[in-house]
Amino acid sequence: MAATPVLPTAPAAGGTGRVLALPVPVLLLGAAALAAVAAAGPLVAAPVPSAGPAMTVALAASFLPLAVLVLRRVPRHPIGRLMLLVGGLAGLAAAAVAWSGFLPAAWLSQWLWLPAWALIPVVLLLVPDGRLPSRRWRPLLAGLVAAGTVLVLAAAAAAAVEPRSLFSGEEIAGPARSLLLVARGAALVTGAAVLGVLASLGVRWRRADRDERGQLACLAPAGVLLLAGVGLDAAQVPFAWVPAVVAFPLGLTVAVLRYRFHDLDLHIHRGTVWAVLTGFVVAVYVGVATLVGATVAEPGSPTGSVVAAATVAALLQPAHWVAQRGVRRLLYGRRDEPYAVLTELGRSLEGVRDPLAALPRIAESVVTTLRVPYAAVRVVDDDGSSGTAAEHGRWAGEPAAFPMVAHGAVVGELLVAPRTAGARFTAAEARLLRDLAGQAAQAAHACRSALALQRARDRLVLAREEERRRLRRDLHDGVASALVGTRLLAEAARRTVAVDGPAPGLLDALAADLDGCTAEVRELIDGLRPAALDAGLGPALDGLVARFGGEGPEIALDVGADLDDLPAAVEVAAYRIVAEALTNVVKHAGAAHARIVVGRDDRHLAVTVTDDGRGLGGSPSPDGVGLTSVHDRAGELGGRAEVTSSEGGGTTVAVLLPLRS
Repeated sequence: MAATPVLPTAPAAGGTGRVLALPVPVLLLGAAALAAVAAAGPLVAAPVPSAGPAMTVALAASFLPLAVLVLRRVPRHPIGRLMLLVGGLAGLAAAAVAWSGFLPAAWLSQWLWLPAWALIPVVLLLVPDGRLPSRRWRPLLAGLVAAGTVLVLAAAAAAAVEPRSLFSGEEIAGPARSLLLVARGAALVTGAAVLGVLASLGVRWRRADRDERGQLACLAPAGVLLLAGVGLDAAQVPFAWVPAVVAFPLGLTVAVLRYRFHDLDLHIHRGTVWAVLTGFVVAVYVGVATLVGATVAEPGSPTGSVVAAATVAALLQPAHWVAQRGVRRLLYGRRDEPYAVLTELGRSLEGVRDPLAALPRIAESVVTTLRVPYAAVRVVDDDGSSGTAAEHGRWAGEPAAFPMVAHGAVVGELLVAPRTAGARFTAAEARLLRDLAGQAAQAAHACRSALALQRARDRLVLAREEERRRLRRDLHDGVASALVGTRLLAEAARRTVAVDGPAPGLLDALAADLDGCTAEVRELIDGLRPAALDAGLGPALDGLVARFGGEGPEIALDVGADLDDLPAAVEVAAYRIVAEALTNVVKHAGAAHARIVVGRDDRHLAVTVTDDGRGLGGSPSPDGVGLTSVHDRAGELGGRAEVTSSEGGGTTVAVLLPLRS
């Protein structure tokens, strides 16, 4: 089984979150009121010249509403917060420009737009999850922050000297000139750091899984529009930068909210094809016109434009076919190549010796080749009961079922979730999935007995832990409480009897025996189940964080789901696994930070423990540092544990535990 850990729902936000959670009409009314106040500035006093006021307004108008959308859907998301900060700073800068007829606002209007732009490379470095690709990129982040800080401070200081004329076009002299030179130097450093940011995106793309690549692909249209905008701006086309400014926050929003959310993949498909074709047309037209004008055409002749237009017309249809095919392959996989998919699946199964390993391979192959969010193989036992034998991907609602028939009998179902909730597969896709179900049926038929045994074992483990929880509760509330009560009664009786008789000694002996019995019962209770779980998994994890956090690394816990009704076996396994992972972080990783993320859906509990330590590269035996028990505890419940590590990039322990068989 292989499934992407569940994205946890973030806990309730603070003051900003409560404001963003207001009804949309209230937010729109507030935004309209603020915009009206800002727009009234030029009516009161004429603004002073500033740098790019229209671009600043566009930045605020595009970032602010999309940041609100992101934070309403995913409260406290780091990218959403950065988008809100960028949009807020741009909005304040635009308001300052509008009211720059007054001296304080004039000073702000000269430099307040700079931090908004300086934050954009930081956003790119952290997209899509708000974390660096690895801790090796910390120096780049520090350099961006330092250069941006110097840039803003130098510009603010220069504006303090020349609050109304810094961007008037007049020659600046004195201290303001020196400060502007410092600001320009910091801007050059920031520009050089942007190259590093682009390199980080390349590294992130190379290491990303399918979902993360889909999120990063959402930024591609913005990049294409940015290049087209630069080219058109160089050709003095007015407002050519607007599409790029709007497309960037839009791409961030889609990336954060998952590129399959609300049919966004369809719009991304069309938008990406359109953006690629736009960039292609601009590049071909400008390139051919420039080449013809420089070689064969007379100055001022329309020959270059005519040849460029003809070239674009000739290449547009093939380019559209190539772009559409490439984008469709990126989003929908190989659904248009059924023979290739079946052949690839057959070859992958040829190398599988264990029949039980074939079913997970089938589920993974369906998700990978068809770009669907979720696939599973459900097998029917001889007694008519059924259970999920293998699954892969992210649970995305009720999947479509395709019967698996072997030797004339239905042996199970191939479950595949459509790419968007509520959608249906096309007829061609349905035929392909039925064929895949036919191949899966042979593998399922070969291992039905083993699967039935495995599911029986899973049910036994679940039942065992439930029984242990019941015994613990009964012992604690029954026998242990009775012993404590009897001990108190013996002590009370001890105070009422004559001190010179044999009774005091007998009662003291009775009290001592009761103390011993109580200790034994409490030891038995603790052995049945960790006492920390009495209040639930969430408080138990808080206790682990408090215990291990005092031993070195800073540990953050992010519980994004209700954990009250978990099966006892799942609670124990998750608690033990987190404890084992934190033990490794403290003893072996040499990490400064660690993070625990817990999420769940209707079917799984996902637990991820990450650190920024040295990874497992230097460990002579990665399995010898307690990770074997992590795999065993997950496997005992029919779940899966994955331990990934890169040298210097920390270690990630990701566990997916089924909540039901």
